[in-house]
Amino acid sequence: MSVLSVVVAILVAVIMLLVSLFHFYWAFGGEYGLQSAGPVMEEGADFKPPAAVIFVVACLLAGLAVLSLQLVWPWQPIKEYIAYVGYFTSLVFIVRSIGDFKYVGFFKKVYNSNFANLDTKYFSPLILALGLGYGVLSVFAG
Repeated sequence: MSVLSVVVAILVAVIMLLVSLFHFYWAFGGEYGLQSAGPVMEEGADFKPPAAVIFVVACLLAGLAVLSLQLVWPWQPIKEYIAYVGYFTSLVFIVRSIGDFKYVGFFKKVYNSNFANLDTKYFSPLILALGLGYGVLSVFAG
């Protein structure tokens, strides 16, 4: 375990916890930032998943915060498998940063919303960095 992997793990965990907290806030009815949290569809309608879906996403994001720490300090029963989970997570984040070639990611085509601008400037680069972070942590896992 290197100092770099510990720093990356803690940084990734903090970011994932903050993002998770925003999702919990929205799941329980919070409005701040919600307008910019999802794409505007071509028909002009906002993408608004149900609160239950947002809650599940918040739980998954919190779990990913734990994963980043597990990649550095693994729980013994999962030690031999944790790197695979990290690689899978890395792949999912990198694919998300590339996008769906329509509404999200670096290669999106629809730019008619505040979300699209924020996604280009902040969300996709952050998601790419998190994907690379999980990849690096996975290499040194255990």
